[in-house]
Amino acid sequence: MFLILKDTKALICAAILALFTFSLLMKIMVSEAGASEAYVLPETAPAEIHAQLKAAHKRDIDAMFAIASYLLTHVDSDPENYNQLAFGWALNAARNGHAQASELTGVMYRGGTGVAQNYVKARKWLERALARQSMEPNFELALLYADENNPGFDKSKAGTFLAEAMRSEEPRACLISALNKIEDGEVIRSVLPEITCAAEGGVVDAMEMLANYHLGRRSPYAFGMAQNWYERAAAAGSLSAIAKLEELALAP
Repeated sequence: MFLILKDTKALICAAILALFTFSLLMKIMVSEAGASEAYVLPETAPAEIHAQLKAAHKRDIDAMFAIASYLLTHVDSDPENYNQLAFGWALNAARNGHAQASELTGVMYRGGTGVAQNYVKARKWLERALARQSMEPNFELALLYADENNPGFDKSKAGTFLAEAMRSEEPRACLISALNKIEDGEVIRSVLPEITCAAEGGVVDAMEMLANYHLGRRSPYAFGMAQNWYERAAAAGSLSAIAKLEELALAP
């Protein structure tokens, strides 16, 4: 009887200890989760980015890509650390089928951004991005094969992918096409479709080219178009567009 009671007390003590340990571990995990979010995002990150981070932790691949893009383009402090975090989110989204994240992963491998440079893995992810119909896979593959530091350097393949990028109206390829035509003597008005393709695709230089073109036409409608493109370029981070908007605001 004494042995049974002794064993029972031991079991109760073990159970209490286990519960206490579990409770302590849960507190630590919650605390670390909060610390992790603070570490992943800078203090200046807007509320919508914090909301995206929570969604990313719930396996939302669009949110993962959004976090990766934000860390790459909006964080100036401790870039090496944030680039590594950005690569992790991009790769995670890419592995789960996200087209644009696949392209970004390939670009980061090609440039060695946030990860050791690896041309083979860059090609793998860019080819997957192409199959998944991301925004500019042909253009990125053209850059990959045109890189003379790439052991797989192939000028012919670079030209083929660039031609396909132009045919597919990938934004930066559109701008190259326009610039080539201007260099050959065509006026800017004749290449407006290509410049617009690039501008609508987020190429800041193209936005400013359109803004400058419309500003030179000197009509109220054209002025409004110019201002719109300067605003879009400014929102994308163009300091020259911001300066131009300030100049226009001061004009009589």
